[in-house]
Amino acid sequence: MMLAGALLLAGVTGIRAAEHPVLQRATVGSIERHYVYSPQMGDTITVDVWLPEGYVADGPRRYPVIYMHDGQNLFDASTSWNRQSWEMDSVAGTLSAAGEIETPVIVGVHSVAATRVADLMPEKAVGRIDPGEVTSMKNLLHGNEIRGDRYVAFIVETLKPMVDSVYTVATDRDHTAVMGSSMGGLMSVYALCEYPGVFGSAACLSTHWIGSLDGNPAFPVAMRSYLADKLPADGHHRLYFDHGTVSLDSLYGVWEERMIELAESRGYRRGETLDTFVAAGAGHEERFWRDRVERPLRFLLAPRRSSEREPGESSVKP
Repeated sequence: MMLAGALLLAGVTGIRAAEHPVLQRATVGSIERHYVYSPQMGDTITVDVWLPEGYVADGPRRYPVIYMHDGQNLFDASTSWNRQSWEMDSVAGTLSAAGEIETPVIVGVHSVAATRVADLMPEKAVGRIDPGEVTSMKNLLHGNEIRGDRYVAFIVETLKPMVDSVYTVATDRDHTAVMGSSMGGLMSVYALCEYPGVFGSAACLSTHWIGSLDGNPAFPVAMRSYLADKLPADGHHRLYFDHGTVSLDSLYGVWEERMIELAESRGYRRGETLDTFVAAGAGHEERFWRDRVERPLRFLLAPRRSSEREPGESSVKP
């Protein structure tokens, strides 16, 4: 279990640094590849954008957008490191065709193994750790500089404006979500807190609340402190938390319950602005996230009734 977790946090689920990673193919809809220079990070970031079946450019429909981390693992198992993927195209396409969700555009931001943990690390939360307790976090980072603030700034300041200008999408907060697993779960709730005017919801699967693997509680304590101060409590944001019960996920339950209690104390209500789930028997791999991702999709993208739409707004249902 610890070996698997150590490999994960070392970035095995991230792609190896490559100028042009293999393009994923969609079973449903289509995928377009972009190489986007990030002035915030000083790197060129690979981004795959999934367009749903029937997507029409410049049409009246405005699609909600989900920004997802580890974009190389989202659609095509044949191109991923472990031959597993979330199969987001198939899951979202099926739910959309059945009218169970508003049809989204999904933006997958690729990660790179060498810097993945440092790029997805909630930087301001780490800043709350006592200097004497930082050793375990440094071991986790493998000498890399934390770039969490620059990573999320890239999404908000560079990537989102590009997506908004190229694709027929809704640009407002209520139709913009962020989703990820493990370190991506941490970064998703962090992005919501840092940019509450941009992201209206965050879905955090198998969130790596524990930080390091040595049992040191310094990081989760710091993360909870950060959320206590920064989690928006205006009633307009939505949160989804889940975890499995096997392998690395078996270590998350205690801390996730504390984060859920915190969210509820900030006014989040189960079934309305908060949804949680424990996936019995599920471990820490893409196949498990694939099997339950329909739950956060239904929560984030529940079709709105006609009475809930703004005057003149078109439905985004299929």
